[in-house]
Amino acid sequence: MQFHLVLPGLAWPQGGASVPALPALASLLGHARHAWQPTVALETWLAARFGATDTRLPLAAVRRAGEATPPDDDAHWLSCDPVHLHFSRDKLLLADASSLAIGADEAATLIAGLNDTFPDIGRFDAPSPDRWYVALADAPRPFFHPLADVNGRPVQLFMPEGDEIARWARLSNEIEVWLYNHPVNAAREAAGQRVINGVWLWGAGPRDTRFSAPAAQIQADAPFARGLARRAGIEPQPADRYTPGTGFAVVDSLRQPALHLDAAAWQAALQQLERDWFAPLLAALKARQLSQLTISAPSDKHCLHLEIAASGLWKFWRKPQPLAALLATAPQPAATSP
Repeated sequence: MQFHLVLPGLAWPQGGASVPALPALASLLGHARHAWQPTVALETWLAARFGATDTRLPLAAVRRAGEATPPDDDAHWLSCDPVHLHFSRDKLLLADASSLAIGADEAATLIAGLNDTFPDIGRFDAPSPDRWYVALADAPRPFFHPLADVNGRPVQLFMPEGDEIARWARLSNEIEVWLYNHPVNAAREAAGQRVINGVWLWGAGPRDTRFSAPAAQIQADAPFARGLARRAGIEPQPADRYTPGTGFAVVDSLRQPALHLDAAAWQAALQQLERDWFAPLLAALKARQLSQLTISAPSDKHCLHLEIAASGLWKFWRKPQPLAALLATAPQPAATSP
C-alpha cells in the first residue's frame, strides 16, 4: 500500500525560521530520495494529481464544490474573492482576504448589496467570508490569473487576457467604486482595519472537465482539495491525522504561516504534523503496513518531492536528516543582471 502526503508550505520561503526537533520527520528524510522540481501553482499541481492537465481548468467551480454547502445548480462559476488594493511607490499591489479578518456579517451585507446592485453580472455567493463567487449564465471568455499568483505582487502584471477583457475590466472597476463607497468599509476604516476595496476574478474553466481520484481514500480540509475529491466521486475525510491505508492527503496547516512569514505558527503546525502524521506514517512503514510514502511540498519557488520506501528502512547507516538541512539544499533563484 502507498500513501501520498501533500504539504504546501513545508519549505519555509526565507530560510530564517528555526525548525523544532522533529525526530520522526528527520528519520523519514534520512531514508528519502528527494528532488526539487519546478514551481507550479498549487491548484494546477493538485488538479494534475486528479488527472486534469488542461491549460484552462474550472478552478472556481472545483473550489465551490468543496465548500461546506456544495451548490445545487450547474452554473459557470467564477471566484470573486475580496481583496485589499494599495499603492506602494508607483505599483498597485494586492493583498488577499487572509489578512483582512472579514466578519460573517460584513460578508453577508456586501454580498446582498452586490446582488442588488449588479444583477446583470450574475448571482454572488459567499459560503465563507473570505471566499466569494459569482454564478454566471454564460462562460466568461478571458483567462484570469489565479489569486495566489497575484497576492503581494503588482496587479498590472496579472490582468485578464484574451477576449472580452474590456467588459470584465469595466465590471471589476464598477465593483471597486461600489465597495469604496460602502458603509461597511467606512466602518472598517474608522476602526483602523484594511478596507475591502476590490475583488479578484479568477478560476473560469470548462464545466465538463473530468477528474479521477489518485486514491480510494482522500483526506482534505481546504475547499479546493475537497472539491477535487468530490468532482472525482469521493467524499473527502478530514485531514486532521493519518488514517491507515492507501490514501492521498492534503494538509494545508503550513501554507498560511509560510505565506505570511509567521514563524511561530509555522513551527507549531510542524509539531502537530510530527504527532499526527510523521510519527504514525513512520510506524506504518516500519510495520510494512505501507510499502511507500510520498511527500510533496509545492510552493511558489519550487516543489519538494520525497519518496520513502519501507524496504529501505533497514539501511541503518542512513542517518536522520533534519528538515533545516534538507531545506538548505533548495535551489536558489538565478541572479538577474543589473
